[in-house]
Amino acid sequence: MCTSCKKTIGQRILGADNPTDNETFVDQLMIDLEENENSGYFPIQIFETQGKPRSVKMITVPNIPQSDAPHDVVGWCSDDGGSACNVTAVAVGDSGLGQVTMIYGGNHGIRLRPSSSDSIWRLDATDQLGEPYILLPISVDLIFHEKK
Repeated sequence: MCTSCKKTIGQRILGADNPTDNETFVDQLMIDLEENENSGYFPIQIFETQGKPRSVKMITVPNIPQSDAPHDVVGWCSDDGGSACNVTAVAVGDSGLGQVTMIYGGNHGIRLRPSSSDSIWRLDATDQLGEPYILLPISVDLIFHEKK
């Protein structure tokens, strides 16, 4: 995660219940996005995580709330005037929806584009959309891409 993203995506790390277990887990996830061209301003939100996060270069979502077409998702950071960065998926609790999968990215949120698109990740691409994060049903099968 880039340095500027670490300031925006806060995580409260707690030790595992079993002291002999070397793993740690994230108990809470705080997202606070300053005004930006990708996703606008988004005030602090805190989510209770309910699983281990998985970060990769890109995630493909079979459908998003605005479309039934598959979409690719990357994180978006302020580096170099705006650039793709790792994107993360994690199960979280939502007061209105129950357990959901949250997909979040860098300090400027995430970018989405139809999987059929060959457009380069950039703010002025007409087939792309910026969001602070997205919440999806826990049953959605995500495809994790380790490399670009």
